[in-house]
Amino acid sequence: MFIAQMLLCSSLAGQCVGLEDNTGAVANVKACEKRIEEMVNDVLEIMPRFVVVHVDCKKVVGFSI
Repeated sequence: MFIAQMLLCSSLAGQCVGLEDNTGAVANVKACEKRIEEMVNDVLEIMPRFVVVHVDCKKVVGFSI
């Protein structure tokens, strides 16, 4: 299981923000990468002065269904 994560930074605001997907874990890396794409599109509409610095699919250890 994987959780989508991203780091956004703004030179204008002088800060960085880390975000983690709150919809829950997904079954594989491919689904996580798709979720990251959705998150990037959404967040850039909401926070246009920020740029995406890093994205990652964090493996959730010990998670089972």
